[in-house]
Amino acid sequence: MTGSRNGVPTPSLSRRSALFAGASVLLALPLAACGSDDGKSDKGGQGDKAASSAAPSAAATPPHTATHVYWANNGIHKNAALKATAHTIGAAKLDGSGASQSLLSGIDYPNGLLAYGDYLYWTDTFANAIGRAKVDGSEMNKKFITAGAAFPVGIATDGTYLYWANNGTFTISRAKLDGTGVQKKFITTGKDVKGTPNGLALKGGYVYWTTVSNTVARARTDGSEVNTDFVTDTGVQSDKVLSPIPVGLAVDDHYIYWANQADETIGRAKVDGTGADKKFITGVSFPGGVAVDEQYIYWSNNNDAIGRADLDGGNPNQKFITGAHAPAGLAIW
Repeated sequence: MTGSRNGVPTPSLSRRSALFAGASVLLALPLAACGSDDGKSDKGGQGDKAASSAAPSAAATPPHTATHVYWANNGIHKNAALKATAHTIGAAKLDGSGASQSLLSGIDYPNGLLAYGDYLYWTDTFANAIGRAKVDGSEMNKKFITAGAAFPVGIATDGTYLYWANNGTFTISRAKLDGTGVQKKFITTGKDVKGTPNGLALKGGYVYWTTVSNTVARARTDGSEVNTDFVTDTGVQSDKVLSPIPVGLAVDDHYIYWANQADETIGRAKVDGTGADKKFITGVSFPGGVAVDEQYIYWSNNNDAIGRADLDGGNPNQKFITGAHAPAGLAIW
């Protein structure tokens, strides 16, 4: 997912002292409300034995045929205040039919979204929590993980661990799929606002994330080989929306895709980081989340719709699903 800011110069970092919003985007500032992060390992919000820093090989992803698309509704429209006015997760069949805007409800600030196995996982940014529920909406746990969640945004899995990006502490945390063994500072993405992580994706033994510095970063899933400038040609940031751009992120066997809210485009680069195309898909509306399957790329449009196009960017449908509420994170399962 890529985009640029239509030639508007990037604002100085000092201007990031206030929070502004658009769609699911967060200004990346370390907030006292996020709590301390001492790098220790915890189970949920409670103490637990330290997790090993060595990552076992990722679990093989079980065969799965996608049947549904899910999205996080937070109701924050472009240029609006950073205050969620919708608090649900919506769902529809993969062909766009049977849409429900409230599969799950009562979430403070739903943002990042992941579907895997029998469960949906989401980041609740203002509650500083990772939530979990069955994909049918049952067994909802809004505080599935609280340790290490500090303004959490993107969330992803390699089949063994959950990973999430923390705007508040410039880190990526991880935990086992059952919520135990939290490693709060699994990857430190930077020492200041420049290193703020946002969108998150995993593929082929790597974790990828988007940053406030308009790059796509990458590291191995064991936390080694951190490269904060893996893709740099992702565009510039608007001086009106002080927030991490690009936002959403998805990776398949061949390409990295990201949402660029400034140019209102979806960008793409090869998985080796080359060949960045900042305007791979145009005409989108201040996009947030991005997801891919074997046939299509999907994105959340801030004008209350989910878009879809062929993997080569052809046949874009900006209103594939309508009736959403400034959707943010997006997941296919």
